[in-house]
Amino acid sequence: MEVEPEQAFRRAMSAFATGVTVVSAARDDGRMSGITVNSLTSVSLRPRLLLWCLGDQSERYDIFANADAWGVTVLGADEEAIAVRYSRAERESIESGEAEMFGGAPLLRAGVAQFACRTHDRRVAGDHLIIIGEVTDFRVKAGPALSFFRGAYGSVDDTRST
Repeated sequence: MEVEPEQAFRRAMSAFATGVTVVSAARDDGRMSGITVNSLTSVSLRPRLLLWCLGDQSERYDIFANADAWGVTVLGADEEAIAVRYSRAERESIESGEAEMFGGAPLLRAGVAQFACRTHDRRVAGDHLIIIGEVTDFRVKAGPALSFFRGAYGSVDDTRST
């Protein structure tokens, strides 16, 4: 059986280990939504910019493509269930006790790092929207991070002595 080129490319890209994040934003009705993302990339230190990519077929496209303020939570190694939950559109709603406003953006009360962002730019690239955010505030705490490699979750720990 021959593998389709898109599937072969996806398999090759899965060899690149990533961190796992949840991007959160407020909907028009004030409720909050989350989406699991592993395309987070630092862009610039001055100004502080990061980016992530949103598929144009996502059921949550309008929420995140149009958000002016949004948050990124870098998940901890023990938070795989959170990643799985927000990877499914039918479970995107964030309950009020699960999130807080920080730096003007909704963020999960989870993770090993959090970034409050406002949209700096949006660029269409193929079947994705690249969303570039200016980081307005951030915080970090110790602990191992959740990782994603070849279709499976794992963890990355900081083995350096402090």
